[in-house]
Amino acid sequence: MSSFLNDYMNKNTGHIINSTVLKLIASISEYKGKQGLYEQQSPEILKKLQDIATIQSTESSNRIEGIFIKNQRLQELMKETTTPENRPENEVAAYRSVLSQIHSAATDIPIRPNIIKQLHQMLHSFSPGEGGAWKFTDNEITEKYPDGTVRTRFKTTPAILTEDSMKDLCKYFSLAMEEKDPHELILIAAFVLDFLCIHPFRDGNGRMARLLTLLCLYHAGYNVGRFISLEKIIEETKETYYSTLYQSSQGWHEGNHDLLPWLEYFLGIILKAYRELESRVGIVSESRGQKTERVREIVLGFLTPFSVREIENRCPDIKRPTINATLKAMREEGLIELQGFGRSAKWKIIYKDEIETKDF
Repeated sequence: MSSFLNDYMNKNTGHIINSTVLKLIASISEYKGKQGLYEQQSPEILKKLQDIATIQSTESSNRIEGIFIKNQRLQELMKETTTPENRPENEVAAYRSVLSQIHSAATDIPIRPNIIKQLHQMLHSFSPGEGGAWKFTDNEITEKYPDGTVRTRFKTTPAILTEDSMKDLCKYFSLAMEEKDPHELILIAAFVLDFLCIHPFRDGNGRMARLLTLLCLYHAGYNVGRFISLEKIIEETKETYYSTLYQSSQGWHEGNHDLLPWLEYFLGIILKAYRELESRVGIVSESRGQKTERVREIVLGFLTPFSVREIENRCPDIKRPTINATLKAMREEGLIELQGFGRSAKWKIIYKDEIETKDF
């Protein structure tokens, strides 16, 4: 079954397009309108943001799937100054390659079954024989508990039906996108859900879904994923990510699923990315004196200990001396304190109750 067949969208329009969804889409559309302004007036900042986002996306999307590598090796692989030495590094290097391809040529990459298989082959380019082919055996989405027991969360489309299911998904998604009915963001959310319910590959479906999300957003003119890592936001909200996918997949085979939980989460991710983009780019006409205030606002927004690098990631246009001077001033005001030394050092906000305890 599919969200694009049997008139699913029309039958469920009243439920899916509620006031929350309308507000989310309106807010996202407002931010989308500012993209051109950022690109014209802050090209240097956006270039730095893209470099940061590419690293974060590669690391987070693989880490969601349990693929971890050391930070130094990650940096080397991202700069292409080394070659992968094991499977996790192969996965990371390949993801970076596909991500870069989408960033550079998204409008020339159509959403078609053969193209999706090509991207999947690239995703497994360092693991010959595993990429570029639909699954040949049935697979299930399972959940493993600490005691070792395994529970089936969702039975995906049977292998024998995968090719036809992917042809239908791409065909009807493309037609709906041409008509823009309902809204493109709703259609993209439905496409991603259907892709994951079909689960067309033996391995790499989650990473492919996130790459296809970025590609679809590019096609619709939403470029925020170039500068802010959607994968990192998903990783930070991983429990909700899996929970809403589970809720919206129930009844999918019968066409009785509820797209809304996943849709609201999906739109929330896009909106959060745009808000983060605006906060990092800042007001393009601001003076240098206002940069100190931006650093202070960012610092006071941290809930856990943070590093100077984390501040730089959020405002790449602000030089480290300005950041260090602001941190020093805030420490003298008794607002923050330094924990640790050297590269591992982190700053921590001193909350009111802590100050009162120290004074006592």
